[in-house]
Amino acid sequence: MRSLEVKVCVCTHCVMNGAMDIVESIEGLQKLKNQLRFNTAVKIIANECICDKTEHGECSPIVSVKGECIANATSETVTAKIISIITKG
Repeated sequence: MRSLEVKVCVCTHCVMNGAMDIVESIEGLQKLKNQLRFNTAVKIIANECICDKTEHGECSPIVSVKGECIANATSETVTAKIISIITKG
């Protein structure tokens, strides 16, 4: 089984702007992986200061999917990116 690494910034700015909602969405996607026939495990890494951004105020929350940073991330944009990567194989 393949693995996909998703890093979610959990600094104060990012958490206040919805980072934990994004984590919950990713966890929900993981629960549906059998129904969606995904052969990829999604590994969530919660960490501060990802993507070399020191001030997250205007661009939080920040998420990195397979090394690509997403500023002002939402649950929808992150799950769409994950599904796009997984389905490309």
